[in-house]
Amino acid sequence: MDTNTIYRGIRYLGIGLIFVSLAWAFYKGDGSESHPGGPAFSRAVGLYTDQKFEEALREYQISISENPDFIHAKRGRARTLMQLGRDREALLAFNEVLERDPGSAVSFANRGILHDRMGHYPEAILDYDRAIKMDPKLGEGLDWFTRLLQNRKDKPQTLADRLQTLRRPVVGAN
Repeated sequence: MDTNTIYRGIRYLGIGLIFVSLAWAFYKGDGSESHPGGPAFSRAVGLYTDQKFEEALREYQISISENPDFIHAKRGRARTLMQLGRDREALLAFNEVLERDPGSAVSFANRGILHDRMGHYPEAILDYDRAIKMDPKLGEGLDWFTRLLQNRKDKPQTLADRLQTLRRPVVGAN
């Protein structure tokens, strides 16, 4: 097979993939919201990702008021309150989420982080331990691809590492 035929085939394949991608984007972008959180939830997720936490919180609140049973909006509100440093409100929000969704390992992990940050170490240990038992992958931390996407150069401490640190006895304490 000659190289011109190969390159022509690759070019047609590339052009075809572009058209398929555009068609898919138009198909997915043309329609109503497919989740019960509504458009406010979609906006909130985008704002949270862009670290616009005040705006994200407003959109999560709108989503919750329009869809009171949508747990993902409540979980987003709790995480956003934590990012804003509104720890007491965040703790109440995480408690509400876990009361309604006690199988959410991620919510236990996030509440553990909040307890840890607030100095509530025994509670943090319980939440970290429970989260890792429910979903062992949570203890491993972020993979290299996620760190790349989030532009994190250093590997952060994992939940399992932090749990081990919190369980370690303090040297010189008696």
